[in-house]
Amino acid sequence: MKSSRLFTAASIAALLPISAVFAQSPTPPAEEPAQPAQQGATFESLDANSDGRISKDEAAVNASVTAQFSKYDKNGDGFIERDEVTASNTAPPAKPGQ
Repeated sequence: MKSSRLFTAASIAALLPISAVFAQSPTPPAEEPAQPAQQGATFESLDANSDGRISKDEAAVNASVTAQFSKYDKNGDGFIERDEVTASNTAPPAKPGQ
């Protein structure tokens, strides 16, 4: 009986350092699901300085907006104004060959 208690105590003592390692190991971060590039990209969220227009620097926070910057900057002044966005989003799609 005494040897069985000794064996149990030794086993527990041997496992304590291992349990401490597991207790201190950080949990790996869960992978976040892929989100569409446009999610959360509103005119207001991109217009960081609230001047009513989006500069190339402000657009740089969203890869999709950066890629389409020239499409929205109709007058070529280096800024996207709200009316340019509205015009781009409401215009009929261009027909091929035109």
